[in-house]
Amino acid sequence: MNIGQRTLDTSVESAVAVLSDPPTHWTYSGLKEVETCTLRYSLATANYPGLWNGYGYPRRPSASAIFGDVVHDALEQIVRILVAAGCTSSSSPEAVSALRQVGGYSAVVTDVLHRRLQGLEGNPRLSAARREQLQRQLVDRIPEVRSEVQGHLSRMTLVPRRARAATSTRWRERRALGPGSYAEVSLQAEGVRIKGRLDLLTITPECVEIVDYKTGAEDPSHLDQLRFYGALWGQDKVANVRQTPLGKLTVAYPNADVTIEAPDQPDLDALSELIKERVREADERLQARIPVATTGTHCLRCPVRSICAAYWATMTENPLGISPGSWFDFEGIVGSRNGVKSWWMLNPSTLKPTLLLRTTSMQTTIAEGQRLRLLSIRRDDDPEVQTIVATLTVSSEIFVVRGEGATSLP
Repeated sequence: MNIGQRTLDTSVESAVAVLSDPPTHWTYSGLKEVETCTLRYSLATANYPGLWNGYGYPRRPSASAIFGDVVHDALEQIVRILVAAGCTSSSSPEAVSALRQVGGYSAVVTDVLHRRLQGLEGNPRLSAARREQLQRQLVDRIPEVRSEVQGHLSRMTLVPRRARAATSTRWRERRALGPGSYAEVSLQAEGVRIKGRLDLLTITPECVEIVDYKTGAEDPSHLDQLRFYGALWGQDKVANVRQTPLGKLTVAYPNADVTIEAPDQPDLDALSELIKERVREADERLQARIPVATTGTHCLRCPVRSICAAYWATMTENPLGISPGSWFDFEGIVGSRNGVKSWWMLNPSTLKPTLLLRTTSMQTTIAEGQRLRLLSIRRDDDPEVQTIVATLTVSSEIFVVRGEGATSLP
């Protein structure tokens, strides 16, 4: 550990966070996250040498998130294939021929899903059982991915690019972009200190159009993200060396597109100044000795809530109001064993039994006296038990808290 590094002991086993400095370039999602909760961003981007060698805090893989990633990956690969073949749409004979050469839509989707699952190797928050469960769920959804990809492509008009002569430089090196369609293109604005990876950028001699794919429901923030990309394109002095003006900005949902006209130049200039101020404020927030936590309903979906003391300080110690069949988080002390696969969980303050914890596997290793944070346990209804019953499933997680647990952060 280098001198001057800031660390934060979360009190969870193996989860001492080595906090990172502000990034050289901010992304839209990074700015939004640090503005929502600085502590969440800090914990998510910190290093955890006692836990793993990967970047940031390991995310709990979810089927819905991987589904979205597979849709994006498949679209990127297919758009590149179609543009390289000189296709303007996915329905042309040239497109059909090009896709047949790579095995068709299902083959592309299956390949990108396999690579996504391979990328999960080494994630300490992914058990073998959970990985198998995810694989089954996602393989079953391959037809759904294919349908969504085809829906996006059917509404897409592509502009072929002129072939580039081979060079000795890396193909991903930043360069001026000429007319054509570009999938997953990276932009960077030095003067504003922002960057982004755009799903689809189509340049004509007259203007540039930006498309962002979304697999979820419509949200106003998606249009804000498009405007951010518009400012990014205007400020990128390498990719946009010709200063091609913006045309339409589109959010592409599974079944429909939402298109807005690009902001005019005065609005883009004002937006760039606003982003500069957001970047300055984000830098200041991250440089605090202890990043500030902001709690709220967003905490329930927070990827680092397992190691966030502020989140657990807001949790009720008596989950009586939780309906049977619902999923919830709980922190307590392991009491005496009740059966082969069940334990009493005690209230940390009173040490009185609060719920009966059951598992679906005899392989679960917990010990009496441990203080545990349990994520996504299921409340069950058992008329023979006069207290709350909860079950650890394949989707649940167990985190061991050292000592008396973390101190609440501001």
